[in-house]
Order: sequence, then structure tokens, then C-alpha cells
Amino acid sequence: MKSLFFFLLISVSLFAQNKSTPPDNTAGYLFFAGFIGVVGLFFWGVYKAAKTQKIIYTLAMLPFLLSIIGMFFL
Repeated sequence: MKSLFFFLLISVSLFAQNKSTPPDNTAGYLFFAGFIGVVGLFFWGVYKAAKTQKIIYTLAMLPFLLSIIGMFFL
């Protein structure tokens, strides 16, 4: 859990330091929040699936997999 919090803290600090072009709308912040949510859900799913040995928790990794597939179409 400490490494996940460290990753989140580093990501937020790097995003906050980029002040060269301020966003005109909040779409960038929404995408960033969605990214943090998907990555958090992915690691939570891996943790729960490994801890409980139940296959249902692997469905938490589905948004991460869909976002990786979606990157190929952008």
C-alpha cells in the first residue's frame, strides 16, 4: 500500500508542476482522475485476487485492460 500511495503522490506532484499551458476546461483533470482511479482499481483487484484466491476480483482489472486496448485506437 505504501508503494501505491507513493506512486499516486509522485503522479500528482508531476502533474501539478506542469504549468506551461493552463487547461481551458476541466477535461484534463477528469482524465487524470479517471487514470488514477483505473490504476488504483487495477492494483486493488490484483491485491484482492492474490489474497483471497477468488477469480471474481480479476474483473477489477477490466477497466485497465480496456484502456490499454483503447490506446491503440487513439
